Amino acid sequence: MDGLSECFEEAKTNQHFSGISLGNTAITHLLYADDLLVFSKANIDEAACLKDILARFAASSGLTISPAKSSILFSKNCHLCEDICNLLNIQQTLRPIRYLGLPIFSKKLTQLDYQPLITKITKALEGRKAKLLSFGGRIQFLRYTIFNSIAYWIRGSIIPKYCLKSLNKLCSRFLFGRDIAVRKLRLIAWKDTCVPKTNGGLGLPSLDSLSYSFSCSMIWRFLNNNGLLFNCWRDLYNSLWSPNPKHTSPYWKQLCIIAHQLKHCLQLRIHPNCNFSLIWDPWCFEKSLVELADPHANCNWLDDFNREIISLIISNGNWDVPVSWPQNIKDMIASIPIWNVDTGCLWNNSVKVSNKLFSNEFFKQHSVVSWHRFVWHKHSSIRFSSFGWLAVKNGLKTADNLFKREIMMNNSCIFCQDSRESHSHLFFECDFSFRIMILLIPQSQTLLFRPNLLQTFEFVEEISDSNEMLYFYCLMINSTIYYIWRARNDMIFGNFIQCQTTVSRKIKKAIAAKLEKWKNGSNLLHLLC
Repeated sequence: MDGLSECFEEAKTNQHFSGISLGNTAITHLLYADDLLVFSKANIDEAACLKDILARFAASSGLTISPAKSSILFSKNCHLCEDICNLLNIQQTLRPIRYLGLPIFSKKLTQLDYQPLITKITKALEGRKAKLLSFGGRIQFLRYTIFNSIAYWIRGSIIPKYCLKSLNKLCSRFLFGRDIAVRKLRLIAWKDTCVPKTNGGLGLPSLDSLSYSFSCSMIWRFLNNNGLLFNCWRDLYNSLWSPNPKHTSPYWKQLCIIAHQLKHCLQLRIHPNCNFSLIWDPWCFEKSLVELADPHANCNWLDDFNREIISLIISNGNWDVPVSWPQNIKDMIASIPIWNVDTGCLWNNSVKVSNKLFSNEFFKQHSVVSWHRFVWHKHSSIRFSSFGWLAVKNGLKTADNLFKREIMMNNSCIFCQDSRESHSHLFFECDFSFRIMILLIPQSQTLLFRPNLLQTFEFVEEISDSNEMLYFYCLMINSTIYYIWRARNDMIFGNFIQCQTTVSRKIKKAIAAKLEKWKNGSNLLHLLC
C-alpha cells in the first residue's frame, strides 16, 4: 500500500495526475482497510494514468481491482463518463457508494439512503433475545448496542430530522413496551428519559446530544490539531467564526453554529506554532480582532489579514505587531502571554476534554434533581434502580395513572383494599408496603406518619452513619419497590398471593447477593438480620 501511495504521489509530482484540490492541499487517494478511494479530473489522460498505476501495482503485488465491487462517481458536467468507464472497466454508479458502512455521494442524501440504518436498528430491536430482556436489560441494550450503532452514523454524517424521529420512536417503543410494532401506553416522555441521571433521566444519550458532543469534539480537534482534514478546512473556510463562503458544506455550517454557541467555553492559548485565524478566532481575551475593532474607525488594516494566522505577528517568541495597527489593539495584544506548549485551546481552563463535558454543556439548561443520588448511587443495581426511577417519575402503570387515561380497572389497592392505588400509596403509605419496610428497616417504626417514597429516602439518609450504609439502604428501598411491584402484578394477573414476610425474605436474599460483590459488604450483613 505504501508503494501504491508512492505511485500516486509520483504521478502528481510529474503532473500526470491532479487529484482533488481542497484549498492549498491536493488529495489523490485515501486508503483504509481494503478500500481505496481515488480522486482525479474526469478526462482520458488521468484515467489512463490511473489504469497504468493499477496495472503496475497488480504486476508487483499480485493484487488486482475487482470491477464488480468497484464504481465511479462523476460530476454532473462530465461528458466522458462512458469512455472513462470503458477504459477502466469499472461501471458508473448513480447511487451513493458505501465507504466504511456509510453512504457517500456528490449530491444531497435522500431518505432512502438512511434506510439501511433504520433497518439495522429495527432488526436488532425485533430480535428474539432482545424481546426477552427485562426493563433494566433493555436500558443496557439501548445504551451499549443500539446507541453505539447510531453514534457511528452520527459521527460520519448529518442524519436528517425525519430519520432521527423514526429512531427515537423505535427506541422508545422498545424500552417501554418491548414490541416496536405496537404502540403502548408510555407514562414518561422520551425527551425526559434521554437526559443525564443527575437531571432526572436514565442516562441514555439523546440523539441530539450525541450529534452535539461529536461536533464539539471535532471543533476541539480542529483548534488543536494539524491533521489533513483540518488543514483542508482551514484552506477552504479559514475559521469557524468567519463568514461562510457561498458553497459551504452542511457539516461545516453545523460546526460553525455550535462553535458560536460554545464560544464561552473555549480559551485560546497562543504559542509560536499556533494556526488560529488572526482576525476571526476569539484569541484576544475571548474576542476576535474583528469584534475589538472600532466600527466607526477606518478598519482597512483588517482587510490585508483576512486569511492570515497568528504566527504572522510572532517573531522569535515575541509579538511583532504591525506599526499601522491601532494603538489600543497593539497594547491589548502585548499583554497576552505566548506559551511554550502545543495545546492551543482549553475547555473551561482544562486541557483534557471528554464527551461527558460536552454532554453537560448540552444539558446545562436542565435542572439537577435532588433524588438522583438515592436511585443512582455508587452501588446501584440497574435491575432495581430502574424501577426506583420509574416510581419516582410516576412512571408505573398504577390505577390512578390508568384512570387518568380513561382505562378502567379496579382502582383499589390490591394489598389493603382501603385506598386508591397510586405511587405515593404503594410506596410506602399502604399497610402492606409499610410493614415490609419495618421488617427491613426497624428504625422506620419511629415515624409518626406514613412516608412517601422521597420521604423514605430522606429518612434513611438521616439514620445512615456512612456513605456505605446510605448506599445499602438506598439499594434496599429500590429493591423493595421492585419486589412490591412484582407482588402486586402477581396478585392481579396471576392470582398469586404473597405475604409481607415472603416479600421481605426475597428482598433480603437479593441484597445479600449484592453485598457479596461490595468491597466491605460483609460489614453490612448485620443490617439484614
